[in-house]
Amino acid sequence: MPRESDNLHENVHREMRRGFLSIWILWILKKRGSMYGYEIIQTFGKKNEGRWAPKAGTIYPILRRLESKGYVKSEWSSTEAAGPSRRYYRITPEGKAAAKRIFLEWKRLMSGFGEFLGELLGAE
Repeated sequence: MPRESDNLHENVHREMRRGFLSIWILWILKKRGSMYGYEIIQTFGKKNEGRWAPKAGTIYPILRRLESKGYVKSEWSSTEAAGPSRRYYRITPEGKAAAKRIFLEWKRLMSGFGEFLGELLGAE
């Protein structure tokens, strides 16, 4: 039987991952333009040198949520020669504005966590 602390840990971990990935997806789409879901997953794995890549079951719900908020727009590719149809995602002007606000807030928050994380992780 799982302990209550195990559930709390998993819930916190899941919410942190979801929030971080939302911000990262907006950043990568802003930087790279249009990408399909699996390409986003591969890019994430490459950026962190293969240490971790989110699963499709994590990324696609985040993309749908970002799209429902108007931050991302998707459309299917129509080129038959390039292989199967893919849904490409791109950041919208609303998404760029939201990303700017979110990035500034994260920068502010992370600057306050620098000392704490250094002590917590033993880095000085």
